[in-house]
Amino acid sequence: MKAYRLFTTATGGSAFEEGRINRLQHIPSEYLFLAEDAPERVAYDWHPAPKRQYVLTLRGTLEFTVTDGSTFVLQPGDVLVAADITGTGHKWRRLSDESWVRTYVVLEEGADDGFVVA
Repeated sequence: MKAYRLFTTATGGSAFEEGRINRLQHIPSEYLFLAEDAPERVAYDWHPAPKRQYVLTLRGTLEFTVTDGSTFVLQPGDVLVAADITGTGHKWRRLSDESWVRTYVVLEEGADDGFVVA
């Protein structure tokens, strides 16, 4: 599965890498929850992830930006591993007309996130 991982750089900024998550891999997690933004929310400014977590997009297309200005587009079915839990964090804006619906899967502390760099 196509995946992106956000992480905190040595200087406190954010960066990302593209990769994949192997199928049928057990990823230890603490809990999960679903979220949907109100239709009028089209962007979210700089913020770190509150916990190391998977973000599984079910509906909506978004552009994520990291501190050096680099971007990537997240679409339904893509996996985001949000591991930038300190520093500046990232920001996003919605590219699609439909609201962003996603599942958050909070990873166990210290557990392997299953991400493999492409």
